[in-house]
Amino acid sequence: MITSKKIAKVLLMILIAIFMLVGCAGPAGPAGPAGTQGPAGPTGIGVTGAAINSAGHLVLTLSNGQTIDAGVASFAGVVPQVESSIVRIDVNVSGGIDSGSGTIIDKRGYITTNAHVVNGAQSINVTLMDGTVIPATVVVSNKTQDLAIIKLTSTRTDFPVMPLGTMDDVLVGEAVMAMGFPGGNNLTGPATFTSGIVSAIRSYTGVNYIQTDTQINPGNSGGCLFTLSGKMIGIPSYGITPANQDFEGINLAIPIDQVSIYIAANVKP
Repeated sequence: MITSKKIAKVLLMILIAIFMLVGCAGPAGPAGPAGTQGPAGPTGIGVTGAAINSAGHLVLTLSNGQTIDAGVASFAGVVPQVESSIVRIDVNVSGGIDSGSGTIIDKRGYITTNAHVVNGAQSINVTLMDGTVIPATVVVSNKTQDLAIIKLTSTRTDFPVMPLGTMDDVLVGEAVMAMGFPGGNNLTGPATFTSGIVSAIRSYTGVNYIQTDTQINPGNSGGCLFTLSGKMIGIPSYGITPANQDFEGINLAIPIDQVSIYIAANVKP
């Protein structure tokens, strides 16, 4: 008769045997000879095409049909996202019409521009991207800072708004683009975009500016300087063109930190 004690003894002996077999394994044998070399791999894969997607990224097409999102932003992808926030400002003054640019910074139709754009305004008309013309009034203007805010005469609360950056977004050597309406009524139609870099951050005539080689022509004043992030970093004001001197590519924009403080003080929620 097999008792439970005998069964337990047999199981214990089996476990001991397994342990000895596992624990007493011999050393590993020497490695065998290398196998024959395999066939040559396929020829290299090349780039057959490149395009910019809706996010502004560079997308590469490979010879094997695959695509790679290189994640490199391009202004070609940023422009469609920001263009609707730039406006042309036509100012009726004594003796004619002056024109400049502005940027919508609030859905209720508040627009930043330069003070010199709206100085002496008897009336103001603003042209949107779609060609709509809306009257506007001056909310505040500061000649010392050359900043002004105007408000569209409208009850709409869905105007496209330009995101504001910070000076942390501004690096010397960084690619930037200016948008505005050079020439005003002499060059009607869509906004103009010019590109360059941040040349320096400096004080000029006692005022802090972002210096850029991005072209700022008459009519661009009051517009928008922005980076590949699609954020506004300054308001283009003017270029330095001393009389009888061949200066090129020295243009100035009011830094975004100064603009943001001005907006916060004069545009209430």
